[in-house]
Amino acid sequence: MSEKQFEKIAFHFNTSETNVKFYIKLFFLLTNVKWWQFSKKAKMRIVLRTLPLSDLHKTYDFIFKDNNRTIFPDNIKIGKTKYFPPQNRISNFTADEFAIVDDLHIKWRETKNVEYLQYMAAVLYYASDKRGLFDKNELHDKAKPFSKLSIKKLLAIELAYFGCKNNLVKRFPKAFPKQKPGESKPKKKYGFSKVILSMAKGDLSKLDLIKKVNIYTFLEQFEEDLTPDKK
Repeated sequence: MSEKQFEKIAFHFNTSETNVKFYIKLFFLLTNVKWWQFSKKAKMRIVLRTLPLSDLHKTYDFIFKDNNRTIFPDNIKIGKTKYFPPQNRISNFTADEFAIVDDLHIKWRETKNVEYLQYMAAVLYYASDKRGLFDKNELHDKAKPFSKLSIKKLLAIELAYFGCKNNLVKRFPKAFPKQKPGESKPKKKYGFSKVILSMAKGDLSKLDLIKKVNIYTFLEQFEEDLTPDKK
């Protein structure tokens, strides 16, 4: 689908209730019918009158399954500055960048405060096609320009990140253990910042080096550390 479709669908999922109107609007979004395409719109209405909505829903039920979107909206221009997204599947992310953006993502899901989306975008996008060294202390200032982004664009970025997180969860299941049926939720959630700290094993001189490790390399090592010795 086009980026505009993706943005509208992300917005639709976050702002609409799942009723009949929701499914009809989603159908028109996925078929990419523009408001001025009266002939195409008329044909889609004939389809809606002819076929039960439950049957039509089966043709696009993939969108309700696991989010596996890992490609981010392309270069974003804010004012005169162009911002570049991370690589597909955040494959060029560091452990520290992932720890920060994942905490922000959890906060967004809990509070629905748009400011968390702006901070997420500031971690994910750089004003250069080559990602520089990430500095958490600069995040507040870096996030200011992203307050100018539309909510649709921010929600599309969030949905793409969530797809990348889902990809990591599938690839590294021990690092992201699922809650067992009947198991009570932990009172305190541990973030990956604490995991990074534990990987340093008390040696703070190693902390900065570990933070800069590629997230995939980091999680591979973390999985290995969590795997019991076969002996």
